[in-house]
Amino acid sequence: MKSAAAITALSTADVVDAEHQIDTDRLSMRAPRASDFEFYFELMSDPGVMRYVGLDQGKLPTAEEVNAIVDGAVNAWRTRGYGRWSVFDRVTGEFVGFSGFRCEGGVPELISIVHEKYWGNGYAREAAQAVLDYGFEKLGFTVVCSFVRPENERARRLLDKIGAEFTGTVDFHGVEGAAYRIKPGRP
Repeated sequence: MKSAAAITALSTADVVDAEHQIDTDRLSMRAPRASDFEFYFELMSDPGVMRYVGLDQGKLPTAEEVNAIVDGAVNAWRTRGYGRWSVFDRVTGEFVGFSGFRCEGGVPELISIVHEKYWGNGYAREAAQAVLDYGFEKLGFTVVCSFVRPENERARRLLDKIGAEFTGTVDFHGVEGAAYRIKPGRP
């Protein structure tokens, strides 16, 4: 039998899921749940996926670190009112990755990580466009930032395709980063 706290936590997760559900032509996106740990751990254990990710470039996170990431993603919706979405293929139900926002200096920052098998088919773009539209239209964002490693050409092409404006190279927590700004009304 589940405790009252477990039932409350489950119902809170269900409410967040329902309130922030996004469906596109090919993707189903919902707020993350603690039960997404295995999905995130598999994704973030892939050296190809993680090649340009993190302050310690290419370092694969431990299970404890991934658990903290998932916990933070779950709690972001409650504490900030926005966060990332767990992204699934609408036809197969397979976990594609995640896309959404974290907070960087008080500004929403677009973040996305997608399984390598989905690279090159437009899923990352479809997810990023959907979360940006949601952020601007439903959450009232006026600007979103994004930072990528300058050598991450795939991420930079994605940002160009979604209408992000390159604003220069910056020191991002001690790491060189290509900085982008995204505003409503982009193409």
